[in-house]
Amino acid sequence: MKVILFSKSDYNFSAKLAQICDLESDQLLFFDNFDSLIKIKDELNVLLIVDFNDYISNLDFVINSIKGVANFSTCLLLDKMDSKIQKKVTSIGFDIVMSKSIFLMNIKTIKNQIKNSINKSQKH
Repeated sequence: MKVILFSKSDYNFSAKLAQICDLESDQLLFFDNFDSLIKIKDELNVLLIVDFNDYISNLDFVINSIKGVANFSTCLLLDKMDSKIQKKVTSIGFDIVMSKSIFLMNIKTIKNQIKNSINKSQKH
C-alpha cells in the first residue's frame, strides 16, 4: 500500500511511521503539496495521512484539494482526540480521525479495512 504523509513538523511520528511501513513493506511517501497527488490519482491502494497541527487553519482546502483529485481514503491525525474536532472534520470529508498514537497501534487493521473497502467497490 502507498502511505502518503502530509506533515511538516512531527519528526518523531514520521520516524515511527517509516519504521512500521518498512516492516510491512508499504511505500511511504512524504508530500508537501496536494498537487502532487495527481501523479497517483489512478492508484487504488493509497492511504493519505494529514497532520491536523500542520493544516488546522485550512482543513476545508485540504480535503477539497484531495477529493478533487481522487476519492482517496484520508486520515486526519491529532495529538489528542477531541470529539468536537472529530465531528467537524468528519462532516467536511475526512474518512478517519484519530490520535497519532492510536493510529500507529492500529495501522495494520486500518490498511486491511481500506483494502477490503476497495475490493468491495471493485466488485460492484
